[in-house]
Amino acid sequence: MSDAAFDAFTAFLEGGQEFLLTAHVDPDGDAVGSCLGLELALQYLGKETQVVLESPVPVSLEFLPGADRIRRPTTLAKRFTHAFVLDSSSLDRVGTVAAVNLAPDAHVAVIDHHWGNEGFGSPRLVNPEASATAELIYDLIEFLHVPIAPEIATNLYTGILSDTGGFRYANTSARTLRVAARLVEHGARAAEVAESLYATKTAPSLRILGLALASLETKSGGRIGAMTISRAMFEDAGATPEDADGIVQYAKALAGAKVGVLIQEIAPGEIRASLRSDGTVDVNEVASRFGGGGHRNAAGLRVRGSLGVVKEDIFRALEHAMNGGLPPAA
Repeated sequence: MSDAAFDAFTAFLEGGQEFLLTAHVDPDGDAVGSCLGLELALQYLGKETQVVLESPVPVSLEFLPGADRIRRPTTLAKRFTHAFVLDSSSLDRVGTVAAVNLAPDAHVAVIDHHWGNEGFGSPRLVNPEASATAELIYDLIEFLHVPIAPEIATNLYTGILSDTGGFRYANTSARTLRVAARLVEHGARAAEVAESLYATKTAPSLRILGLALASLETKSGGRIGAMTISRAMFEDAGATPEDADGIVQYAKALAGAKVGVLIQEIAPGEIRASLRSDGTVDVNEVASRFGGGGHRNAAGLRVRGSLGVVKEDIFRALEHAMNGGLPPAA
């Protein structure tokens, strides 16, 4: 990115004292780590900040420095005139935070790495070639000459590790690895991050994993591996939707599968789906048909409806995508 793009953020910061930071619903490591890493940098610059997220912070991310200060929109009756919207392709993706915590004339800065970003906000730092939003925030912090303390490094490293699948996904570039190495040099707790993201599970999360694995089915001649979790299954496992984070990877790992799908009934009439692709199918395009979004290889969505009907609608859309593309949107 050019210095002019970063200069716009300097002017944006000079124009306010209090800043809201938010990211997409059902936050992952990049969403939470990016918010917390940037928040710490802004506090170094003397700004007053608050991270507000629509959804709870996943248990696996509660170790992050500053995670205990994150608020939900229902617990913060305050509107901000300046905000950073991170890791979100549209303002809708942040949920009710936009309506509850943004002033009607709020100035909104955007930092994101999703294809199909809708072009909202100003200033904007959007680069789909970046492995994670955290990688872009690293660049901004460097430009602002903010020292990267170990707490900032740990948050940003978590964002990068999360969105690259532990450096296993195709978005892992040589630059990604260089930035990650610099963050470790700055004190990122790499071993703790990996342990929390990939090697620590609660009893409910393991029970819901077992039930999800038992639901495994294939579609489209084995090209789709799918798992389903109903409300009854969550209740049987004593689990919450947050306990199911990451389970979609098992569906994607099925031999021969081009796409892995996890469909969850997270509340009566409310369905959440996670989609993962090997790169041959653009699951971001599929998710966008249901009001969701993400990346070509990883996307998610939330819709109202019955579990069975939504499940078949998703399968149908994926088969269209595999067999020559989706029909034009209605």
